[in-house]
Amino acid sequence: MDDVTEALREAFEGAGYPVEGVDRNRTQVRVSLREEGAEAARLREVLFETVDEEAVLGLDIAAQGSDADAGVGTVVSFTYRG
Repeated sequence: MDDVTEALREAFEGAGYPVEGVDRNRTQVRVSLREEGAEAARLREVLFETVDEEAVLGLDIAAQGSDADAGVGTVVSFTYRG
């Protein structure tokens, strides 16, 4: 993991969200949370407390199923210009 992915994992876990994974592929970042229906406004706050808002493009917060445990979680994904 790089500094951004580590910082995001720590920030979301510190805010009480169980993190399933944080992935980065070049400029695309994806944070998978095990919490269904997490409040989007609070997730944005955690993100922007960790990463400069101007470095985030195309922010998307969505519910998504997980093949691993057949559950639903929340995914925060964006393009990172950092």
